[in-house]
Amino acid sequence: MKNNIVKLGGVLCLISAIAGGVLAFTNDFTKDKIAEVELKASLDPAVLEQVMPGSDTFLPYEDTALIDTIKADNAKFVDIMVPVDGSGNQMGYAIKTWSTVSGFGGDIELFLGVSPEGKITGIAVTQLSETAGLGTRVAEPDFKDQFTGKDLTVEISESDVNMISGATISSKSFTSAVSNAVNIYKQYLNK
Repeated sequence: MKNNIVKLGGVLCLISAIAGGVLAFTNDFTKDKIAEVELKASLDPAVLEQVMPGSDTFLPYEDTALIDTIKADNAKFVDIMVPVDGSGNQMGYAIKTWSTVSGFGGDIELFLGVSPEGKITGIAVTQLSETAGLGTRVAEPDFKDQFTGKDLTVEISESDVNMISGATISSKSFTSAVSNAVNIYKQYLNK
Protein backbone atom coordinates (compact mmCIF):
# COMPACT_ATOMS: atom_id res chain seq x y z
CA MET A 1 0.00 0.00 0.00
CA LYS A 2 2.81 2.45 0.93
CA ASN A 3 4.62 1.61 -2.31
CA ASN A 4 1.40 2.26 -4.26
CA ILE A 5 1.05 5.77 -2.73
CA VAL A 6 4.63 6.64 -3.66
CA LYS A 7 4.05 5.41 -7.21
CA LEU A 8 0.82 7.47 -7.54
CA GLY A 9 2.59 10.52 -6.10
CA GLY A 10 5.37 10.13 -8.67
CA VAL A 11 2.88 9.85 -11.54
CA LEU A 12 1.02 12.93 -10.30
CA CYS A 13 4.29 14.86 -10.04
CA LEU A 14 5.26 13.85 -13.58
CA ILE A 15 1.86 14.90 -14.97
CA SER A 16 2.10 18.24 -13.15
CA ALA A 17 5.59 18.88 -14.54
CA ILE A 18 4.45 18.12 -18.09
CA ALA A 19 1.35 20.34 -17.72
CA GLY A 20 3.50 23.18 -16.34
CA GLY A 21 5.90 22.83 -19.26
CA VAL A 22 3.06 22.92 -21.79
CA LEU A 23 1.58 26.04 -20.10
CA ALA A 24 4.98 27.78 -20.10
CA PHE A 25 5.49 26.98 -23.78
CA THR A 26 1.99 28.17 -24.68
CA ASN A 27 2.47 31.42 -22.74
CA ASP A 28 5.80 32.09 -24.43
CA PHE A 29 4.36 31.23 -27.85
CA THR A 30 1.27 33.48 -27.51
CA LYS A 31 2.51 36.50 -25.52
CA ASP A 32 3.37 38.58 -28.60
CA LYS A 33 0.00 37.84 -30.22
CA ILE A 34 -1.81 38.77 -27.00
CA ALA A 35 0.10 42.08 -26.83
CA GLU A 36 -0.82 42.77 -30.48
CA VAL A 37 -4.51 42.07 -29.82
CA GLU A 38 -4.48 44.33 -26.73
CA LEU A 39 -2.89 47.13 -28.78
CA LYS A 40 -5.53 46.77 -31.49
CA ALA A 41 -8.26 46.85 -28.84
CA SER A 42 -6.85 50.11 -27.49
CA LEU A 43 -7.02 51.56 -31.03
CA ASP A 44 -10.72 50.84 -31.25
CA PRO A 45 -12.53 53.98 -32.49
CA ALA A 46 -14.78 53.92 -29.40
CA VAL A 47 -11.72 54.02 -27.11
CA LEU A 48 -10.10 56.78 -29.18
CA GLU A 49 -13.24 58.91 -28.99
CA GLN A 50 -13.58 58.43 -25.22
CA VAL A 51 -9.94 59.26 -24.46
CA MET A 52 -9.27 62.03 -26.97
CA PRO A 53 -12.34 63.25 -28.87
CA GLY A 54 -11.48 64.07 -32.47
CA SER A 55 -8.40 61.84 -32.60
CA ASP A 56 -7.81 59.61 -35.60
CA THR A 57 -5.41 57.09 -34.07
CA PHE A 58 -2.89 56.49 -31.31
CA LEU A 59 0.81 56.27 -32.11
CA PRO A 60 3.40 54.70 -29.82
CA TYR A 61 5.30 57.16 -27.65
CA GLU A 62 8.77 57.39 -29.18
CA ASP A 63 10.91 57.89 -26.06
CA THR A 64 11.29 54.24 -25.07
CA ALA A 65 13.91 55.14 -22.47
CA LEU A 66 11.33 57.27 -20.65
CA ILE A 67 8.76 54.45 -20.88
CA ASP A 68 11.31 52.07 -19.30
CA THR A 69 12.10 54.61 -16.56
CA ILE A 70 8.41 55.04 -15.70
CA LYS A 71 7.89 51.26 -15.66
CA ALA A 72 10.84 50.90 -13.28
CA ASP A 73 9.46 53.63 -10.99
CA ASN A 74 5.75 52.75 -11.19
CA ALA A 75 4.61 49.12 -11.25
CA LYS A 76 1.05 50.12 -12.21
CA PHE A 77 2.06 52.06 -15.33
CA VAL A 78 1.29 50.31 -18.63
CA ASP A 79 2.04 52.65 -21.56
CA ILE A 80 1.87 56.10 -23.12
CA MET A 81 0.31 56.60 -26.53
CA VAL A 82 0.17 59.75 -28.63
CA PRO A 83 -3.29 60.61 -30.01
CA VAL A 84 -3.11 62.28 -33.42
CA ASP A 85 -5.74 63.87 -35.63
CA GLY A 86 -6.35 63.07 -39.32
CA SER A 87 -3.44 65.34 -40.33
CA GLY A 88 -1.01 63.60 -37.98
CA ASN A 89 -0.88 66.45 -35.43
CA GLN A 90 -0.32 65.43 -31.81
CA MET A 91 -3.36 66.14 -29.67
CA GLY A 92 -1.82 65.35 -26.27
CA TYR A 93 -1.12 62.09 -24.46
CA ALA A 94 -3.03 58.94 -23.58
CA ILE A 95 -1.68 57.34 -20.42
CA LYS A 96 -2.61 53.72 -19.72
CA THR A 97 -2.37 52.60 -16.12
CA TRP A 98 -3.78 50.26 -13.48
CA SER A 99 -5.36 51.41 -10.25
CA THR A 100 -3.10 51.60 -7.22
CA VAL A 101 -5.98 50.63 -4.91
CA SER A 102 -7.71 47.35 -5.69
CA GLY A 103 -11.39 47.41 -6.46
CA PHE A 104 -13.86 44.80 -5.29
CA GLY A 105 -12.95 42.58 -8.27
CA GLY A 106 -9.28 43.55 -8.56
CA ASP A 107 -7.41 46.38 -10.25
CA ILE A 108 -8.99 48.61 -12.88
CA GLU A 109 -7.08 49.49 -16.07
CA LEU A 110 -7.83 52.68 -17.96
CA PHE A 111 -6.61 55.16 -20.56
CA LEU A 112 -6.58 58.80 -19.50
CA GLY A 113 -6.34 61.48 -22.17
CA VAL A 114 -4.47 64.71 -21.46
CA SER A 115 -4.61 67.78 -23.69
CA PRO A 116 -1.54 69.94 -24.46
CA GLU A 117 -2.99 72.43 -21.93
CA GLY A 118 -2.82 69.81 -19.17
CA LYS A 119 -6.53 69.03 -18.88
CA ILE A 120 -8.21 65.63 -18.83
CA THR A 121 -9.90 65.09 -22.19
CA GLY A 122 -11.52 61.76 -21.40
CA ILE A 123 -11.18 58.30 -19.88
CA ALA A 124 -11.72 54.84 -21.34
CA VAL A 125 -11.82 51.81 -19.06
CA THR A 126 -9.98 48.93 -20.73
CA GLN A 127 -10.21 46.25 -18.01
CA LEU A 128 -12.77 46.03 -15.25
CA SER A 129 -13.77 43.09 -13.02
CA GLU A 130 -16.17 44.82 -10.67
CA THR A 131 -19.65 43.63 -9.70
CA ALA A 132 -22.04 43.94 -12.64
CA GLY A 133 -24.64 46.68 -12.20
CA LEU A 134 -22.89 48.20 -9.20
CA GLY A 135 -19.09 48.48 -9.38
CA THR A 136 -19.17 48.49 -13.18
CA ARG A 137 -20.96 51.85 -12.96
CA VAL A 138 -17.52 53.50 -12.63
CA ALA A 139 -17.12 52.94 -16.40
CA GLU A 140 -20.37 54.76 -17.17
CA PRO A 141 -20.34 58.40 -18.32
CA ASP A 142 -22.18 59.62 -15.21
CA PHE A 143 -19.17 58.67 -13.08
CA LYS A 144 -16.09 58.89 -15.29
CA ASP A 145 -17.06 62.13 -17.04
CA GLN A 146 -16.78 64.06 -13.78
CA PHE A 147 -12.99 63.97 -14.34
CA THR A 148 -13.17 65.39 -17.87
CA GLY A 149 -11.91 68.96 -18.07
CA LYS A 150 -10.08 68.83 -14.73
CA ASP A 151 -6.88 70.85 -14.70
CA LEU A 152 -3.94 68.64 -13.78
CA THR A 153 -2.11 71.42 -11.97
CA VAL A 154 -4.70 70.97 -9.21
CA GLU A 155 -4.60 67.83 -7.05
CA ILE A 156 -7.55 65.46 -7.59
CA SER A 157 -8.61 63.93 -4.30
CA GLU A 158 -11.40 61.56 -3.30
CA SER A 159 -13.25 64.48 -1.73
CA ASP A 160 -13.57 66.03 -5.23
CA VAL A 161 -15.25 62.90 -6.60
CA ASN A 162 -18.91 61.94 -6.31
CA MET A 163 -18.49 58.32 -5.25
CA ILE A 164 -21.07 55.74 -6.32
CA SER A 165 -23.27 54.78 -3.38
CA GLY A 166 -22.80 51.07 -2.65
CA ALA A 167 -19.67 50.93 -4.81
CA THR A 168 -17.23 52.97 -2.78
CA ILE A 169 -14.41 50.45 -3.18
CA SER A 170 -14.80 50.49 -6.97
CA SER A 171 -14.99 54.29 -6.97
CA LYS A 172 -11.79 54.56 -4.91
CA SER A 173 -10.03 52.08 -7.20
CA PHE A 174 -11.04 54.04 -10.31
CA THR A 175 -9.96 57.32 -8.69
CA SER A 176 -6.58 55.81 -7.78
CA ALA A 177 -6.02 54.83 -11.44
CA VAL A 178 -6.85 58.39 -12.51
CA SER A 179 -4.50 59.78 -9.84
CA ASN A 180 -1.74 57.42 -10.96
CA ALA A 181 -2.06 58.60 -14.58
CA VAL A 182 -2.15 62.24 -13.44
CA ASN A 183 1.01 61.74 -11.36
CA ILE A 184 2.78 60.11 -14.32
CA TYR A 185 1.82 63.09 -16.49
CA LYS A 186 3.01 65.60 -13.90
CA GLN A 187 6.27 63.86 -13.17
CA TYR A 188 7.36 62.78 -16.65
CA LEU A 189 5.41 64.53 -19.40
CA ASN A 190 4.53 68.04 -18.16
CA LYS A 191 7.61 69.91 -19.30
